Parts: sequence; C-alpha cells; structure tokens
Amino acid sequence: MKENSNSGGETHLPLATISDDESEEDATFLDDQNTCSPEELDKFFKLKCKIADESAVSLKKDYVLHLTANNGFTNVVAGLSSGFVHIFDTNAGLTLTRSTFTDMPKTGSNEPVSICGLRYLDESPNHLLVGDSRGFVRLFDLRTQKEQVCFEENMANVQDGAKRKAINCFDSNSNARILCMGTEQSHGNVFLLFYDIRERKPLGEYNESHENDISAVRFHDVNPDLLCSGSIYGLINIFDIKEPTEDDALMATINTESTIQKLNWHKNVYEQDLISCITHTNDFYVYQADEGDVVAKFERSHITAATKRSNEANCYVVDAHSSENGDIFLLAGTNINKGEILRTLRLNKDLTPVADFIGNKQVVRTSIFNKKNGVMVTGGESGLVTLWSAGSADLNDAPVANSSKTFKHKNKKSAKKTPY
Repeated sequence: MKENSNSGGETHLPLATISDDESEEDATFLDDQNTCSPEELDKFFKLKCKIADESAVSLKKDYVLHLTANNGFTNVVAGLSSGFVHIFDTNAGLTLTRSTFTDMPKTGSNEPVSICGLRYLDESPNHLLVGDSRGFVRLFDLRTQKEQVCFEENMANVQDGAKRKAINCFDSNSNARILCMGTEQSHGNVFLLFYDIRERKPLGEYNESHENDISAVRFHDVNPDLLCSGSIYGLINIFDIKEPTEDDALMATINTESTIQKLNWHKNVYEQDLISCITHTNDFYVYQADEGDVVAKFERSHITAATKRSNEANCYVVDAHSSENGDIFLLAGTNINKGEILRTLRLNKDLTPVADFIGNKQVVRTSIFNKKNGVMVTGGESGLVTLWSAGSADLNDAPVANSSKTFKHKNKKSAKKTPY
C-alpha cells in the first residue's frame, strides 16, 4: 500500500414511495396485503413486539439514518439526515430519555451535511465517533460534549483545485486503534483511508481493490485486523490489514452483481466467520468470509413471501443481526401506509417468520439489536427513534438455526502498501 501523509457505516438509497399525483398504474404498488389469515399470521409470527417507548427527533422531516449504542446499551445515539446527533438514555432498555443533542460543526461551507455513520470507540460510553459526508470523522468526549480530534484528508497533499474526498461510510476496529473511511469515487479513484486513532495521524490508503464508490466498511467484532468493504459495483473485499501490502491483505473478493448497501459479520455453528450483505435491490446474501462461497441467497421476492406479503415492490430490508445463540435474523418491512408492516425472519435453511412489530409508524432505515436482552431500536423516515419490547419474551426466543457449508479459496489481486 502506498503511504499517505493525509491527516464506521453504510450508504443508503431511497426507498420507493408513492405520491398522490402518480398514475393508476403506479398505484399498483399499493396493492399489497398479507398472504394469510390473521389467525395464520399469529401462528407464523409468534412473537409480538410492541413499542416500549418512542421519541420524535425532528419536526422538519429529517430521516434517522444511523443508530449506534454503547457496549452496555445504556445509551443510544441517532444520526439525522440534517447533520444533528441525538443521544438517549435507555433505562435498561425500558424507556428513551433524550440526554443531549448537537449538530456537526461548520467548516465555512454551505454544502449540505448528512451523518454517514456513528460508532462508539470502545466499551466506555464516553467516546463517540461521528462521520459526515463532507469527509470528516470526529471523535467526541461525551462527558464534556467537546470534539477531541477530527480525522480528515490532508489537503496540503492534494492537487490545486481538487476537493476533499467525500466519504460514504467508516468504522473503527475492535481494539479502538484503527479508523477506516470509504470514499466516493474522485478523479477515477476510490479509497479506503486508514488512521491511527490513538496517535491521531493518517496511516495510508488502499486504492486498487475497488473501482467505484465504497458504500460499506465493517471491521470484525473481535479480530482487529479483519475488514470487509463493499462498493456500488457489487464487490465485497475482505482484508487482513496487518499484511504488508494491499495485495497481500486482500483475502477474498466476492462479486454480488448488485450495489451493496450494508455489511455485517456473523458466526455459524462451527465458529466460522460469515458476512451478510443487503443490496440496494433488497436482496440478502450470506458468504463465508475466508473463502467467499455462498451460504445463503434470498432475493426480494423470496423475502416478501417469507414476510407473508403479496407485493415485492413494497418490500425492503433494513438490516441483519445476530441473536445471543448466534442465529442470523433479518428485519424487513413494507413501505406503504407509513411502513406499518415490520417483521423479522430467522435464517435457517430458509427464512422462518419470528416476530411482528405492532404499531410501526415509519419506513425504517436503521436498526440496532441488543443480543443480551433482545431489545431492538429502530429509526427511520418519520424522524422517530423507537424502542421495541416483546414483553416477557425477546427476539432471542426462536428456534435455533442450523447452517454450515464448506468453501474454496479465492484468488488474490492488486498491490499496495499496508497502512501500518
């Protein structure tokens, strides 16, 4: 990897909506209903999640694009499309109490600001990383509400007239040492930018493994050296960043043949690392991380059928989460009637219905899950942050999935110096 002296996350695509003045042909999107009776639906979705608490973060039609929580899930942070950040106390997962909010510091530019990611730096509730689309990731000390450091491209090393690289996503690794940002394409190039968080300095870049905008980056939950990244060209790259070059670091490349929206790490029953991918076409794929073979592949039509809905044009996928016993489950919904349909599906050999979320009031754009107590928090297009409860049960209460596969190794490609 080329050394760079320049000083978490996902990109989101708009979901289908219907306006009042659209044609009758477009109105067919509204022809959507359950594919079974209410009695059968109750048998399929045995868990009923209800709103434990809910907070409106904006009256200006701002979207909640990102959510994150500290390690103990005592604080939840919401990042808005307007650049505001709201912080909530969760009272052990029972209520949402807004503790503070702020907007991103201005830089003398009138360009719009949108939050592109949020991440608590470590296990404490005190240090929060906030990224915005202009190319900045800031580290805040929440005890003082002050910015400690801003990670950004060193413009002194950029050619005259060139703009700062916009970023779509970022993440920090499990030992809170490395920050990685994924950029939009600039002058035909796209970058993974690396920074040393403790030393507060740039480490370098990867710039040969992707060919267009990087839409998602995600470090492994435990291994600080494992990183996966995805692009709008459909490639998922898996890196071991301790290796000396970008070529050596690239462990596997997976072609999903679709724009990548979200990536997550999981484990199967054999403790093998898996990567789940949600695409902009609302398909859901799972791959084995070290070799890239397909574990599961579900297209939007299949997900629609599993949620017991009739019109796949209305179906969208929010995110994938892991339960306490390691099962993968999918949060999906429909975008009609303000997104009132929101359900979870468990990944087994097929997608198995698990929970129905009663009283949802918005198209959901982001979700976080506390596997320790089964609490889910969602945010979306109506500017609501919603805390869900299943009463005495929780989203961990579901049949244990059994999924495993063996895989083959992929070829490596490209070369660049390591960020270390």
